Amino acid sequence: MRFPARTVGGRWLAGLGLLFALAAPLAFGQEADPPIPDSRGMEPQVAELLGRLREEVARRPAEVAAWLEYAETLHAHGLVREAAACYGEALELLPAGDVTRLTARYLLAHAVRGSDPAAAADTLAAAVAEHPGYPPSLIVLGELQEELGDRGDAATAYRAALDLDPGSALALFRLGSLQLAGGDPRETISLLERALALAPDAGAVRSALAQAWNRAGDRDRAREVLQAGEGRLERGLPAIEDPIHFRMSERDISSPRLLERARVARADGRLGDAESLYRDLTRIRPRDAGMLAEFGAVLDQRGRPGEAEPLYRDAVALEPRQALARFGLGVLRAREGDLPAAEYEFSESLESRPDEPQTHAALGDVLLRQRRFEAALAALERARQLDPRDGPSRVLAAVALAELGRFEEAWTAIHEAQALGAEVPEGFLTALRAKHPEPGR
Repeated sequence: MRFPARTVGGRWLAGLGLLFALAAPLAFGQEADPPIPDSRGMEPQVAELLGRLREEVARRPAEVAAWLEYAETLHAHGLVREAAACYGEALELLPAGDVTRLTARYLLAHAVRGSDPAAAADTLAAAVAEHPGYPPSLIVLGELQEELGDRGDAATAYRAALDLDPGSALALFRLGSLQLAGGDPRETISLLERALALAPDAGAVRSALAQAWNRAGDRDRAREVLQAGEGRLERGLPAIEDPIHFRMSERDISSPRLLERARVARADGRLGDAESLYRDLTRIRPRDAGMLAEFGAVLDQRGRPGEAEPLYRDAVALEPRQALARFGLGVLRAREGDLPAAEYEFSESLESRPDEPQTHAALGDVLLRQRRFEAALAALERARQLDPRDGPSRVLAAVALAELGRFEEAWTAIHEAQALGAEVPEGFLTALRAKHPEPGR
C-alpha cells in the first residue's frame, strides 16, 4: 500500500522544512551537536539522566542507538523539539531499508504532530511506504489525514490497518466514525458494533454507534445502545497496541509518571514493584504527604507495619488531615486492640474524606467491638449507602442489629451479605437461630 507525499497547494511541502532543518547538519557534512534541553524546573533525576545520555551521544556520534535512546528519553519528558532533532539525526545515520527507520520515523511523527501535522503525515507516509507492517503507523497516519481534510486517504489508511489487524478496535472506530456522515449505514453500524464488542467501556464508540442507529432511523436501538453503557467505566477511545510508543513513554522517570506506575503496580498486586517505585519517590518528593501515605499502605500490605507507621506519621505531620495516613494509623491501632485510638483515627480520616465507604466500615467495626451498637450500625449503614456491594459490612451490620434485638432485620442483612458472597460465621448463625428462627426455614 503506497502513501505518496502530498504537494497540494504546497501544504505538505511546507511541513518538510522542519525535517530538512533537523537533518541539515549531517547533510552538509558537519558533526551533529546533541541538543541541550533547558533544565530549569526539571527534577534532578531527569536532568541527570538526560545529561548522561547527551554525553553518550557526544562520545559516540555515529551510534544510532545512542541518538535514539536520547531522543526517546527527551520525547518521554515532553521535550519534543529536541527529540525531533535527535530522531532526524538517527534517520540520517540509518541505511535504507533498516527496520529501525520505522521506529525513528514513527516517533518523529508523534514528536512533530502538535506543531506541524502535515510534516508528521508526510513522515508517516514515508515510514509506511518503506515498512508497511505496523498497524499503529497506519492508524496515526489516518488520523493525521483526517485532520488535514484528506478523508479518502484516511479511510484507505484505516482499511490497511484492519487488513493487518482485524481486531483493532481503534481502527474499526476510526473508519466507522469517518463513514458516519455519508457512508453506507449498514457498514458503519457493522464496523462500530465490532469496535464496541472489542472495547465495551469506550464511551466514544458507544456514542458513535448510537448516532449511527439514529441516522439509520432506529431510535429505539440507539437508545438501547446508550442504556447498555450506563454505569460502565467510560474511557473514551479504545486502547491501541503500540509497543514502539509504549517503550518510548516508559523512559519517563518524572515523579508523576513514577507515581502512576507505583499505583498501577499496587492495584495489580505487584507489591514488590510498587515498593521499589515508592522508595524512589520518597527520595524525589520527601515532603509529599499523599505519596508517603501510599508507601505506608504498601508496606503494611507486605506485612511490615513497623515500617509503615513512621511513614503514616510523617504524612500526618506534613498534612494533619491526610485521609489515607489517618486510615492506616486506625488500622494499626485496631489490630493492636486500642479501639478508642482507632476510632479517633478513622473519624479524623472521615473529616477530610467523608464519602470513603471502607473507612465508614472500619469505624463501624471498632464501634461494634466497643459494644456501641447504635453508632456502629449508623456507620455500617453509611458504608452500605456508599458501596452497596460491600458484603462484609453487611455481616457486621447483622451483628449490630442482633445485639439491638432487631432479629428480622439481622436476618435480612445476613441474606444480603450471603448474596454478595460474604462469609457469615457459623457460630453467629447458630446463636441467632437460637434467639430467632430464620424466616422461611
